[in-house]
Amino acid sequence: MFCLATALVAGCASKTDLYMLQDDVKELKQQTQRTGGESAEVYSEVEKLREEIARLQGTIEELRNEMAASEKSSQTAGEQAAGPVEGQADQVLEKVTLPEEKEAVPADTTMSDTTAVAAPLAAVMEPEAKPAPPPSSEGPVDEEGLYSAGKKYFENYNYPAARKELALLLENYPSSGYADDAQYYIAETYYNEKWYEKAILEYQLVIEKYPKGDKRPAAYFKQGLAFENIGDSTNAKVRYKELIQLYPGSNEAKIVGRKLQ
Repeated sequence: MFCLATALVAGCASKTDLYMLQDDVKELKQQTQRTGGESAEVYSEVEKLREEIARLQGTIEELRNEMAASEKSSQTAGEQAAGPVEGQADQVLEKVTLPEEKEAVPADTTMSDTTAVAAPLAAVMEPEAKPAPPPSSEGPVDEEGLYSAGKKYFENYNYPAARKELALLLENYPSSGYADDAQYYIAETYYNEKWYEKAILEYQLVIEKYPKGDKRPAAYFKQGLAFENIGDSTNAKVRYKELIQLYPGSNEAKIVGRKLQ
């Protein structure tokens, strides 16, 4: 009898445990479904962002191809324009020839008359002497000097000269600590000149070549503004989202956050 009671009690306990287990399984399924839904939503957002970035990269490649074609076209046009000038120079040289027959000078001609006749011939035979170019002053050759010179030109709004100095720095000192700043200010010169397509490409070099540089957040931000200035708000938003994701504590991210609200 005691054993029977014990068995019954044990049986009741097993059913209670079963019910509790069923409740736990049910709750676990619900949590899994909720978590799965959130994961699916996050995955969808990530995929969407990847598609937007791919579209942005395609736009940047198109800009690069357009710039290369434009530069090639300008170079070809310059060569064609130089052709006729060379031809005209050859014609001028052909015309400057001495007469085959010379008129005899009378015996009673004075020395001054002979000199007067010979002077024009000497002018034809001897090219005019050109003044010697002034001695060129050597500019800065070290990385710090090149950066300082380029930055000074930039601050004085002499953007072509700034690009020249900063490009020399990048060419001669590609691993310099000033390299990312130099590339950024090259992009800034084009932005300030309102050549936004070229600025976009130069900002992209800051983003791609200097992932640890301190100018990268600013490059994301200014590239987004450049896209806005050419009417491409879609790619501008992509850059702004990347900026917030990668550098949430930057001043640029705070500005962008207000723009996207």
